Amino acid sequence: MTQDGCGAPAGGVTITADAASKEAIVEGRVLSGGAPVTTGYARLRGTGDEFVAEVPLGDDGGFRFFAAPGDWTLVVLAPGGVREERTVSANTGQVTKIEIVV
Repeated sequence: MTQDGCGAPAGGVTITADAASKEAIVEGRVLSGGAPVTTGYARLRGTGDEFVAEVPLGDDGGFRFFAAPGDWTLVVLAPGGVREERTVSANTGQVTKIEIVV
């Protein structure tokens, strides 16, 4: 994993089996034409559009967040003016997976 200027590892932090059973995790991939989008960011926002976290997309177009249980807004930003938003729910002990096609 490489790091970008934001300090977060590309794609997000690696999940251990122990973490997956105790944390609420939101992860996914961003694709365009079936190929991973490797340049861009995934951002997690809370209620009232408050900024919570951001990670650069990984080499596989992936992203991962450890989140508090509840509903979140996931925002993907990529070159060419791409901006996609999805509402996601995070639950303790569960990995919420999402695929975003742009």
